[in-house]
Amino acid sequence: MVEPDAAALLPKLIWHLDEPIADPAVITAYLVCREARKTVTVLLSGAGGDELFAGYRKHVASRWAALYHTLPASLRGRVMEPALLALPTLRGTPLKGMLRLIKKMARSASLSAQDGFLMNCTYLDDRQREQLLIDADADGPHAWDHHRSLFEKVANADFLNQMLYLDTKTFMPSLNLTYNDKMSMASSVEVRVPFLDRELAEFVAWNVPPDAKLKGTLNPITKYILREAMRDLLPPEVLNQPKAGFGAPVDYWLAYDLREMTDDLLAGSQIKKRGLFRPEAVQAMVSEHRRGEKDWSMQIWQLLTLELWMQTFVDRSLIGSSHQAHPPLTAVLN
Repeated sequence: MVEPDAAALLPKLIWHLDEPIADPAVITAYLVCREARKTVTVLLSGAGGDELFAGYRKHVASRWAALYHTLPASLRGRVMEPALLALPTLRGTPLKGMLRLIKKMARSASLSAQDGFLMNCTYLDDRQREQLLIDADADGPHAWDHHRSLFEKVANADFLNQMLYLDTKTFMPSLNLTYNDKMSMASSVEVRVPFLDRELAEFVAWNVPPDAKLKGTLNPITKYILREAMRDLLPPEVLNQPKAGFGAPVDYWLAYDLREMTDDLLAGSQIKKRGLFRPEAVQAMVSEHRRGEKDWSMQIWQLLTLELWMQTFVDRSLIGSSHQAHPPLTAVLN
């Protein structure tokens, strides 16, 4: 059991990351590596398993979306989607994560399969981005342009394999592998990823049929072929357990451990000085979250980690003082 001091850890880990990775899993990854380092120096990770065998909830959501689109458009757009989006956040309950997924699906339900998948991977839609950004160029490049170009490369593949291709090309290298590598190095631990053995990854991508990865429609079984391969080796409670993300108690941290840091770094004066976001939009997001009206925990985390990164690398590099460009070495090593 660990009891992390998020306020003390976050600036240190932002420095180790080198880039603004806005995923609270960086803290849990670091803590696992830090604790493991007390007894071992090499760890095995399951990274890549979800991207190869369809293990994420967004892959399941695509099957549900296909069923949902069989309903009349009027029923979906006028009744079901507004009702789902109006549901309370249920913060502090075990249902919070499931409700967040339901709201994401409602937000993307009327989109095409490709755009629905991309929306389920996105924390802010176009309207919210325009409200937040000072320079929101509607005619400029879109955040999804690169992803759409990857979809085009595998347009003839089954849609599940299209999603897995995108995850392998974007989500996995830019997020999961990046923070796992940097958090392990920060702890002097080497993490190896056996699922990403080149021959295994290529074999699964090219030879394992989609229904052997995600089996079923109404209640799909993720990583089906992997579960079946391990059936004689692992107990039922491991084989049948639901997906457990490598998450962190972000909502709790923002309310307690990181409350003072949030008020400081996301203050209206600081946001205005930075010149990237509209201060009133950021303040509304923080206020609505604290009043329990909406769950903006992940979006606030994004803004918080970005501002920390800007102060750590951009502001201090502009000062031109090398000894201010990073925290004291003792703080990084402790």
